[in-house]
Amino acid sequence: MFSEAQRNVLHNGRRTTFCADCQARSAARVFGIRILIIKIYKRRKNMVQGILILAFMLFIMALMVSRKMPTVIALFVLAIGICFIGGVPAVGVDADGNAIGFLQGVIQAGSLKLGDAIMVSVFAGWLGMVMEKTRISETMIKKGAELGGDKTLVVTLVLFVVSALLFTTVNGLGTVIMIGTIVIPILVSVGADKFTATAVMLFAYCVGNNVNLSNVNAMSAVMGGGFDDAYRIQVVGAVAAFISGIIFFVGRYRKTGRKYAFSALAEAPEEDIYQLKGVMGGLALVTPVVPLILVLGFKFPMIPAFLVSILWACLFTSLKAGWKRTMNMLTKALFDGFSSTAPSVTLMIGIGMLLNAINMPNVKAALEPFMRVVMPGNTIAFIIFFIVLAPLCLYRGPLNLWGMGAGVAALMVGLDMLPLNVVMGGFLSVSSMQLLCCPTNTHNVWVCSFTGEEVTSVTKRLLPYIWPVVIAGVIATVVLYM
Repeated sequence: MFSEAQRNVLHNGRRTTFCADCQARSAARVFGIRILIIKIYKRRKNMVQGILILAFMLFIMALMVSRKMPTVIALFVLAIGICFIGGVPAVGVDADGNAIGFLQGVIQAGSLKLGDAIMVSVFAGWLGMVMEKTRISETMIKKGAELGGDKTLVVTLVLFVVSALLFTTVNGLGTVIMIGTIVIPILVSVGADKFTATAVMLFAYCVGNNVNLSNVNAMSAVMGGGFDDAYRIQVVGAVAAFISGIIFFVGRYRKTGRKYAFSALAEAPEEDIYQLKGVMGGLALVTPVVPLILVLGFKFPMIPAFLVSILWACLFTSLKAGWKRTMNMLTKALFDGFSSTAPSVTLMIGIGMLLNAINMPNVKAALEPFMRVVMPGNTIAFIIFFIVLAPLCLYRGPLNLWGMGAGVAALMVGLDMLPLNVVMGGFLSVSSMQLLCCPTNTHNVWVCSFTGEEVTSVTKRLLPYIWPVVIAGVIATVVLYM
């Protein structure tokens, strides 16, 4: 008799052996097929979720471009919508007891993700308001105009430099309005046409913001990179934008000459308490570079650097104002500084939520296959990707860190196909185009409305001058980090 583990039968002249091993292999095949079916199901599910998430992102982008939904609201909606589509639970914990639901992981933790950058923005806004209320900014602009006399090109270049210097420290729409209402009438009064006056403000904002401490700190925080690494790329962008601006203004002057449209606004009588004259006034005018010197030269943390700069400004402007007026000015400047930074702060809250939503495991698994298809994997592909697709930073598009780009950047970093600094350098390089040309920027909209220019027309006319700046930044990234 054959053992129970093995039986021999004769079938069609052949001996076939059935054993327990065969049964085990058969069971393993069935189990393997089940696993394969589950994997295929999950893969298809991820693919469907990925397609739906991308479609939802495009839909929200369309709402932003058509101005049907403000960017700050769109970011909140986008973060929550991505979680719903990606199957992220509202409340849940993993095996280690960590919260994995989007209520805790996205809304709560995301709103605090860029907390350091938010606080730096608040203190930078306070310094900006102190400079405005003590008339440091206004005095710098007017003294710059006096240096140029009535020579259109000289005044244009001087005010471009002075405004760019101011924007290295101050930020926000309120500051743009304050500087613009002084600079633009002066430019037009000496014969600059309104498009040139518009370009002066936008180029100055682009150059200054590229190396603005608060701005660079915020963008490096969004990318998760180091401040020093980000600042190197931004310095390249600032220098390239400055050179491009000079070329634009010289060429513009040769082409148009002088055009008198309206005279400068009548100046209001100056208050004696803030007439910045003599040695004390000269020292007060150094205020915009004080935080740069402290942070870059002496490695101060940013918030202490801004506080020292505020103290510096008060020290050299408060002799005539007195203690009580200075304290009142500081208090009002603090409150107004909060107001001026509110738009950027709310954007950073929304961006933090979007970053956490994109980094949820379910969402990353759904989007990763699509990102691997378009993600540049070598030097040549990287250069082509960010140079050719640079206009996607406009209209809060997928290369704009203050819009859809925050989520795209998080995905690109998560794929680990390129070093973090390389991805960061690519996004920072195209940010110059966003600063100068994006029609959704509040500063672009205000400047164009003040000069009477059409905002999209300005974008088209300035694009050829900013694209070389993007190229310079991308090449610098390759040289420094690849």
